[in-house]
Amino acid sequence: MSAGVLTYRPPVPARPLRHAAVAFRCEVTAYDLSGSREVILAYYRAASPRLAARWMRAEAQRLARLLAPEPNTPHLESVLLVAAGPDCPRPDDDLLAWASSDERYEHALRVLASGHTYLLNVTDYDARYSVRTYALPTRSRPLQSPAPAGCSPYAPAGAGRHRKPRRWRFGR
Repeated sequence: MSAGVLTYRPPVPARPLRHAAVAFRCEVTAYDLSGSREVILAYYRAASPRLAARWMRAEAQRLARLLAPEPNTPHLESVLLVAAGPDCPRPDDDLLAWASSDERYEHALRVLASGHTYLLNVTDYDARYSVRTYALPTRSRPLQSPAPAGCSPYAPAGAGRHRKPRRWRFGR
């Protein structure tokens, strides 16, 4: 081989080999446009970025169905429905477009895997809806301190504060 030949260097892994335990808080919230009220509509704690992105996709679809239900749903049979004009805000269309896009799903997955917050906002006439996921650092198991000198490092089975001593009662 000549000295001018380039050698292939393996890529650096996307995530560190040893990383801290992380969970993800996922939530759907509704805000009034004045900013005075916030209502959490749904929440979930995901163990991985993939589970968080999957939950976000499912909740975006569910929220879209709630914002624009089908006219033939049973609870709307007796309600007068009026067709919305073309210039009306349609947050359900934005939510369904996001949920059906594989590119947007993969982007959300990459953002969450990097440890950043992913936020999807849509606005209606009187409210803003937000589908948000952010990383929560979780405590790993604390290191156990060594037992004091002369003490057993573990309690024998059956001993402990949670067990009450048995009292044998005869004759009752």
